[in-house]
Amino acid sequence: MHCFGNPRRLTIGLSALLLSSAIHASPQQLEADLRERLAGDNSRLTFSRIYQDGTQQRYIAEDVVVTHTNGDVLSIERYSVEGDYDCPDSVSINGIAVSEAGGAEPLLSIASLTLPEPRHAVLSESDLDLSEFSFNAMTARDITLRLDGAVGEELAKEFSSSPLEGLMHIETLTLEELSSTTLGLLELQGLSVDLKELESGIAAMLTLDNLLIEQLIGIDDPGAERVEHAELNGFSLAGDDWSILLDRLWVDGSSYIGDAGFEGADFDIAGLINLVPPAERQELQSLSNVMTGGTGQLRAEGRSHSRWEEEGAMNRLLSEGVFTFSGAAEIAYTMNLPITLPKGVTPEQATQNPELFETATLNGGEVVIAYSDEGMLPRLTTEIAAREGITEDQAIAHAWAQAQQLGPLMGQQVTKLLSGLVDIMAGNAQALTVNAALPNPFTLEQFIINPMGSAERLRFTFELK
Repeated sequence: MHCFGNPRRLTIGLSALLLSSAIHASPQQLEADLRERLAGDNSRLTFSRIYQDGTQQRYIAEDVVVTHTNGDVLSIERYSVEGDYDCPDSVSINGIAVSEAGGAEPLLSIASLTLPEPRHAVLSESDLDLSEFSFNAMTARDITLRLDGAVGEELAKEFSSSPLEGLMHIETLTLEELSSTTLGLLELQGLSVDLKELESGIAAMLTLDNLLIEQLIGIDDPGAERVEHAELNGFSLAGDDWSILLDRLWVDGSSYIGDAGFEGADFDIAGLINLVPPAERQELQSLSNVMTGGTGQLRAEGRSHSRWEEEGAMNRLLSEGVFTFSGAAEIAYTMNLPITLPKGVTPEQATQNPELFETATLNGGEVVIAYSDEGMLPRLTTEIAAREGITEDQAIAHAWAQAQQLGPLMGQQVTKLLSGLVDIMAGNAQALTVNAALPNPFTLEQFIINPMGSAERLRFTFELK
């Protein structure tokens, strides 16, 4: 199997660019380090020259080429160590190219890779083991990766049922303070990916203006992640006659406190219908009819904000948000929850650990959900009637009967909620506001274990307009 035949091996190939040395600094030492760590025992290394630039205190290797026994080739135009060799100010690597045996074009190319204040002049693979070390910083420019061969097969396993081919390009990628638990900074500029699914022939272009992630912690503990700021701008995934667009997405904080939202989400559902298997097109067409009223275009935006107020032993979680689907519906919510945390647990610990938060005691409080219809539920009535071959009045009568039948199973509170939604389906109302008053005491853990029994303890009030 080729040395650089999948993304993981590409990472290993890049890590081989770097090695540790603490012996007397000299061009010969740089040559020895590169030869040992870059080529190893079974590969051949050549170069045009390795020398010291005394005026700028640099150790430089030029035209470095490593040929592996299987024919794969790694080439570097210029490798430069700046400052004290044993404690460098930076390492700069220019003109990196990784080629598979017999390949006409490089599988991977990087115009420049800069490592400010690296641990060693040339890092070894063990230096990049995030379970033991943290990675200080890296900036790479003009990255191009061909998505074919084994790399395309790996991508297909993650995103597609058939092999993929294409080309990915990144203008700039910066990483700082990366460890197994924390990411200090990830900044990506100018991503473009040209993809083609080989079996179906479907082609698409993915572009992204920029992605920024600052101070992400808890990445080793799913559900407990917290980020100081994350933002995505200018996302586009488009084919010949379809597109999915997103102007902006942002997140500040954790799942329980902070801000999050998105703007300018635009889905071309009509165009996407032709991409799904024929057996699934009817379902997607029905969804398009209900959500877009036949236009096939759905635009959405949303935001949420949560904050924690400390009031001695009693704390309060306040949250609000709104999600709008243009021409379909709007859903808004507010929460006001007085909370007593387990003994010794701080609000910060609770919001970073879902298990602690779920065992906290809610001392009453209320949740308000307001639904405003812009045509979605009446169109649902029309769609049900068309698919069942009945009139819309019959579809409403059937929905009403189902809501009543669920009463003994789900309780009268849920029946009232469903009945209000049926009124909107029938065109008799346009908005429904539900206010749920929580019992005192109450825990999220109780609700998770027995949602139906817990729901019966809630006190609901409904307002239909």
